[in-house]
Amino acid sequence: MSQSAAAVHTVPAGIITHTIVSIRGNQDADLTVYHARTPDVRVAMIWGDVMMTLYTADAIQGILEGFVAARAAMAQVPREIPAPAAEVEPCARPALCIDWTRRPAYAVVSQTAPSKRGGKTVHWVDLHMGPLTYQIRDQIGLLSALDLLTRAHRTAIAVCLDGDQHSADPTSDDYRWPA
Repeated sequence: MSQSAAAVHTVPAGIITHTIVSIRGNQDADLTVYHARTPDVRVAMIWGDVMMTLYTADAIQGILEGFVAARAAMAQVPREIPAPAAEVEPCARPALCIDWTRRPAYAVVSQTAPSKRGGKTVHWVDLHMGPLTYQIRDQIGLLSALDLLTRAHRTAIAVCLDGDQHSADPTSDDYRWPA
């Protein structure tokens, strides 16, 4: 077995500071809860190529809030983009893991660019959220993402110790946005 020299620094040699996640078409996710109603609670959500570990109801409420805010910018985004060809062997999932320890800040930006094939203009919405930018490519993708994030939020309310404090649903009309 070959091995590199002993590390001299405590800072990792490489850090991923930002990545882009594309959302289009129907979204699906698996939710798993560990150590419910304890200080060590976590909600793991495998969503496509991303595995998110959510440590608080505050964190998932903030993520859901960002996607709700993106709805207002979806007017020119197409209803549905055809899904890419299915992978032959989806055994290498997930490709990215992120731990959400608190409510993330977010920004919603409408985007427009000429298509790679020329002639058409393509519209999408970027949802910047910490180290991730979600590129929301079609309305079906956003609606199904809202459904699965709402399910994750309801789960977090039930299992996280801060669930009672963050039980307000960002998808409801009477939701009060944080100041």
